[in-house]
Amino acid sequence: MKQFNVKLLIVTVAIALLGLLTFSLFLPDYYLPVLPVLLLFFYVTTILIHAYQLKLAKKDIGKFARSNMLITFFKLILYSVVTVVYIAIDSENAIVFVICMMLLYLVFTFVEVAEITKTQKPEHKK
Repeated sequence: MKQFNVKLLIVTVAIALLGLLTFSLFLPDYYLPVLPVLLLFFYVTTILIHAYQLKLAKKDIGKFARSNMLITFFKLILYSVVTVVYIAIDSENAIVFVICMMLLYLVFTFVEVAEITKTQKPEHKK
């Protein structure tokens, strides 16, 4: 878990720096002050979900397999609720928010799935 936290922190800082460069140099009119909060939200959510999934995988791999789809579904619901609430509050910037939300979802999901896949591979000894 510690290695995953470090990896996720590196990814989060890289996204923050990339976002800073993108919005300060190329798209300053589209910057949303809520984006750092959104990045923190994805970071914390991913850590909590990953810790829960690892706990499930260690206890019972069958239960992990069954609950993985359900966890993914609830994660999508949570992200959808955040998106809908933001759009209801600030519909003027909805497109920028949705694009940022989608990009963050893809990056954080990729990192999480890659790590879960790596931990679930059986190790072969020679």
